[in-house]
Amino acid sequence: MSDSKMNVFEIVLLVVGLGAAVLGFQLINTAYKAESSQLSWLMIIAIFSWLTLLVMFILLSLMVDVSKKELKEIRMMIYLLSKKKK
Repeated sequence: MSDSKMNVFEIVLLVVGLGAAVLGFQLINTAYKAESSQLSWLMIIAIFSWLTLLVMFILLSLMVDVSKKELKEIRMMIYLLSKKKK
């Protein structure tokens, strides 16, 4: 884990991601039971879309983490270059 604190965007991303995961599962489960446990094409499309949404949330979280690390490295490089210049 990184030593930096979570910012507001990461907290909102976590809450929305968890909400989408739980709510999506509940809605798909309810629709599956309503169709008397029959797997239809619409159900497959709904499951695929839900999983795609979850993957996008995970990728967004990873992108934020990577950008934080890159920003930290760039700041360190600037510091080292300014120190070398003096």
